[in-house]
This record gives sequence, C-alpha cells and structure tokens, in this order.
Amino acid sequence: MNNHWLSESCAEGAKSAILLGPLEPDILKNEIEKNPVGVLWIASKYDNNLNLDQKITFFDKSLPLELFRKTLEDFIILNYDAPPNVKVSSLIANNSIKSYNEFLDLIIAEIDSTMRARRTRSETGFLRQKQIFSNLAGYLNNRLPQEWNDLGKGKLAVVVGAGPSLDVTLPFLNDKIPRPIIIATDSSLSALNKLNIDPDFVVSIDPEKSFSSCCISEYFPGTVILSSQSHSSWSENWKENICFLSGRVITEDWFGEKGISKTNISAINNAGLTALSVANFLDPAAILMIGMDLASTGHGQQRYAEVTGRDHIIINAAHYHEIPGNFSESVPTPFLSDWQETSEFCKKISKSKLLINLNDRGGKLDGSTLIHPNETEELKEALNQNISPFSTHQTSKLPPKKCLKEMGLNQLLTILTELCDQCWSKLQIVDLEDKTSIRNFLIDTFSNKDFASLFGDFAFSILPKISQGKKPSLEDLQIAFEQLRNLLWILEDAILESKPSKEFIQRFLTERFD
Repeated sequence: MNNHWLSESCAEGAKSAILLGPLEPDILKNEIEKNPVGVLWIASKYDNNLNLDQKITFFDKSLPLELFRKTLEDFIILNYDAPPNVKVSSLIANNSIKSYNEFLDLIIAEIDSTMRARRTRSETGFLRQKQIFSNLAGYLNNRLPQEWNDLGKGKLAVVVGAGPSLDVTLPFLNDKIPRPIIIATDSSLSALNKLNIDPDFVVSIDPEKSFSSCCISEYFPGTVILSSQSHSSWSENWKENICFLSGRVITEDWFGEKGISKTNISAINNAGLTALSVANFLDPAAILMIGMDLASTGHGQQRYAEVTGRDHIIINAAHYHEIPGNFSESVPTPFLSDWQETSEFCKKISKSKLLINLNDRGGKLDGSTLIHPNETEELKEALNQNISPFSTHQTSKLPPKKCLKEMGLNQLLTILTELCDQCWSKLQIVDLEDKTSIRNFLIDTFSNKDFASLFGDFAFSILPKISQGKKPSLEDLQIAFEQLRNLLWILEDAILESKPSKEFIQRFLTERFD
C-alpha cells in the first residue's frame, strides 16, 4: 500500500475499482487507465471539479446511503469475472472518516454477497435449475395467495430459527402463552418435534437442504412454504400441503413475462429471513423471534442448537465478521450479508408492529425489543392480556392458492413444449467428440432469449464458460451437454405433472411442437 491510500483491497483479475474520498487528478487518471471496465468514485461534490471520463461513475457522498446501494449494485455487475478493487484515499479528513466508513461497510458487504451468489450460481446452476423444473408443477398451481394476509389478526406469530440459543428459548412456546402462529425454519423442525410443538408453517428455500437432513422422523406438520429452488423432498413429503413463494429467479421472471404473476412476498436470502417475511405478511399483532441468532457460538463455528440435531455441523469459514451483539459488544459471524439483510428488515417491520427477540446471545437486530429468557414473566403477562390464541382450524381451511387456469396453463405448456422440441432437434446432430460442435450448439441454443431465460440459473452457469475468449475443455462441454439433456427430460416430466387438459396430453405424446 502506498501513501495515496489509507486502505486497499485488491482482487485478482479486477478490471474495475471503487474509490472513496478526495483524489488528486493524476491519481484518478491512473486508476482510469488501470481499470478499463470502470471506476466508481464516492466523494463530496466539492471534490468533483474535474472533467470526468465516461468510465467514471461519481456518487455524491452527501446523498442517502440507500440511493448508493442501487448505484453500487449496477457497478458490480459490470465485471462478472472479478470483484472491483476498493481503495480509500489518504486525503480524507479526520472528521469525515465515519461517513466514509458507512459507505465502505456497505461496499464490502455487497461485494461479499454478490460474489457468493455468483460462485453459488456457477457451482450449483444445474442443481438449482433441476429443482426449479422439479418444482414447476407445484409453483404453477400452489403459489401464496394475497388472501392469507389477515390470518394473523390479533394473534402472535413466532418465527423459529435454529441458532444455538434455541436450546434455551424453545421451551417458552410451552410456557402458558396464547397459542401462536408458528412459522418454523427447516433446520428447527426436529427440535419442534422433540418438544411436541407442531408448527403451522415450515419454510425451506435451499436447493441443497433435504427434508431428511433436517428431521429423521416422518413428521410433516402444517403447510410447507417453498421457493421454486427448494429441494424436491419437501414437496414430495407434504403432498398437497405446499405453498410456493416467488424469488430472485430468472426462470420465474420469464414466467412473469408470460403472465404468471409472482407472489406478494418473496423467498429471500435464507429460511430465517423468509420465515420472518411470511410472519409479517400474515399481519399479526406481534412477532416473536426465537433461535434467530445470526451469529455463531464460541469462536464462530457453532451455528445450530443442540436440540436441532444439527449441532455437529461446524462452520469453517475463512473470514468472520464482527457484528454488534445482543449481550456483548460484538459477536462473530461468517454471514455478514445475512445479518445485515435481517437487521434491516427487522428495522423496517418494527415501525408497524411489535417485534420481540427472545435471546440470550446472538447478533443485535435493529428495531427489535430484546428480552432475555430469564426475564419473560412480564412478557407472558402482556401476551395473555392482549393476544388472542390462534386456532389450528384456521390453517385447515385456508383460502385457495394461486394457480394457473386450464386455458392459460395449456398456453404456457405449449410454449414450453415448443422450446423443448426445438432443442431436441438441434441436440440430435451434435458430435460429442468435437469441442466446436458442442460449443456451437450451446451458443446457438442459449442465444434464444426465451430458452436462456427459461433455463435461467443453468444458462447463467454455462454462458460465462463458453463466451468469447474462454477455452472450455471437451470434458466441461460434454458435462454441460449432458446436464442440458437431463434438464429437458425433467422439464418434460413437469409439463405432464402440471395437470394439463386431456387434449394437450394427447397432442404432447403424439405430435412435435416445433
């Protein structure tokens, strides 16, 4: 690090940079030359007295941080292969360091979140797309309806996480309080079963987390709320008692263009945050969180409570972030973006309803009222005086879920079948021992906007590998080809499982649609 910078964070392969603070013209010019993709400069408008290059995005640091978030997101996507370098100018005055640190914290968290999502898509694109197609029939016919919005009127909603504090706080649900609406995360399911507590809703949105990894018993209580990427074992076990949320999924965006409306709330980030969003959507009088630690115990390695049966799963992260603690100045977490999103969401919903965090450790969640498990007598008294008990009969007679009607369903399935048949036609003539033949087939296939959007996560994982200048191996191309073929089979199965009309099924089995 030279004397121009207070701090530098340089990434291998970076072709863009984010600069904070006032800069000398020659330093700025040098950064432009070294970063051909672009430069994002955060400074006071009074420092911006230069004729800026087109490759520079300037952001006035006096503007709200929320406006900067969108600018930052747009800038990071300019270079898919590597995150930007981040540099803090040594010319920042001492009385301005705090305001720049707020930007720096947001930048680091956003880069961490974005690169984690990119790695996940690259590494698990096929798996995620496989789950999307496996869940397709359920997503089309069992989406969360707006009519569930008043289910919690006058009631208490409890969100059950799986953090280490759950060992201490879970018994509170059996401690003479009005029967709440219980929204459980997938990892807490075994713990609830042990204490004979049946949740009304179970949330699971992770494509790699199966039912058997969370619970060893045949225990399928309430309604399971899924994303289109959820592991298929959840819908297989809950049968008709399933409900899907839309999310940040390219395939779902394509369905939206075809008239398949998204749900009013989304599957976001993780099961805990999504469960909290579901609780807020049900509009209860108050929300109580238990096991929502958002941090780890000990040196940051223990993530799950013993009662969940998952406490043997140890987190071995390369980096731990210190976040504000509930009962200590700071606590470690390897999941900074998870905590930030949850804390921001808590702050938002606490403006309209009481949000209680029953916890004896963990990370501080803005807007929530923190109560230690040893100090719950006043809480129990208040709940019994002000909260109506929830009747399980309400969940047995839920309003119908959003579904696609017969004519609209047949139209969508016809489009899907046409795309499948077009791909099968091209696929038949590919020489699997010829790199050029496979690559040209993949490029041609994914150049079709509808096909690329429909196969969204898979396309996202494949396209960077076959783009101009990349040299994939024959083995990589063969794997991509075989994965695509498998996805076509799964999609065709899903078409038939979506309950189309008899006329469509007959045509599907006897005709080509291309």
